[in-house]
Amino acid sequence: MRTKALTLPWLAAAAFAAAALATAAPAAGAGRPLDRLLALERLPMSERQAAVTVLLVDHPFNPIIAGGDTLLLFYRGPGHDVRLAGDQTAWLPTMPLAHLPGTDLWSCVLVLPPQARVDYKFVVDSLWLLDARNPRTCTGGFGPNSEVRGIDYREPEFVSAPATALCRTDRYELPAPALGGPREVLVLTPPGEPRGRRPCLLVHDGLEYVTLGGLDRALAWLAEHRPELDLPICVCVPPGRRTEEYAGGLQEPFGLWVTGTLQPFIAVQHDVGMTWGVLGASYGGNSALDLARRYPGRFDRVAAMSPYVAPELKIAYAAMPPQSVRVYLNWGAFDLPQLIPMDREFAALLVDCGFACLSEEKPQGHSWGFWRDSVPSALSFLYSGTHR
Repeated sequence: MRTKALTLPWLAAAAFAAAALATAAPAAGAGRPLDRLLALERLPMSERQAAVTVLLVDHPFNPIIAGGDTLLLFYRGPGHDVRLAGDQTAWLPTMPLAHLPGTDLWSCVLVLPPQARVDYKFVVDSLWLLDARNPRTCTGGFGPNSEVRGIDYREPEFVSAPATALCRTDRYELPAPALGGPREVLVLTPPGEPRGRRPCLLVHDGLEYVTLGGLDRALAWLAEHRPELDLPICVCVPPGRRTEEYAGGLQEPFGLWVTGTLQPFIAVQHDVGMTWGVLGASYGGNSALDLARRYPGRFDRVAAMSPYVAPELKIAYAAMPPQSVRVYLNWGAFDLPQLIPMDREFAALLVDCGFACLSEEKPQGHSWGFWRDSVPSALSFLYSGTHR
């Protein structure tokens, strides 16, 4: 994301930002927001605070469209140091907001691609806060964050217009002694009559893909609106020791549990075959790719969202028969910095080797909001009926 922060001296920085908007259409009301921000600097100190109040009455919510794809964020309150941390800063508090002397107003300018969606927080004197002026939030693995949407971003339909029928849910507890104890499993069955035996999809971080990623809602919406898809039963498995199971020393025991305990049990309970797909994000994406290479014939479809791609996976996939697995791969333009070149390189390798692959780079970050938005694309590609 192209981002700018108004930094001191206030007037020079604000003038630069305003000049960048010279060709933008005038905003309604008493001047464009950035022009009004510039005007505050020219007021006597004694008049600034009252003028700030008027400005924020006219613009009560963040973000404020300042023209084109340029957005303004205001923070009003006490503090000595106010920064923004979010997808666009790799969640480091490295973007300072500018303080207008004589007031309690702080501001920064963001330039977002039109279809972007990013999460952020304000960091005020080292205290991480939601943006109280922004009513939009998106819940991630560490709680809610404030959310900014580009002017052309559209929320997925399954979020704004849920399906009328719901997925069936079944819960089981399976023994997993090599992984530290029993493992809860949630199984989602799409509504409607299948055309035959349903395929099956293993979902890493399974409970989060439901609560944060909206998997159950996406599955139900696709069943209603995309009847041509051969939608899977989704076997949602939460991790125990996540890093070790998905990208460390427990990968092999985890894989053996999946293939030796989970798959046979689900095959009996739900009348599915023993060749599954697998979906995961971040380290879960690494595990999804790893299962397909460790157990050829047991996993023939992979959806890896913002994945870490271990070096041995690149070597393995370069040697695998390309017809053995179908791969959906994505990453955010504001993803973790180390992942972006890694995923781009892996996507190119898949194409060069002849895999059936859909790779997408979207203007979002390493977040459950991004992975939620990606579920329909992943399921549509993997279960279009062209690959069994």
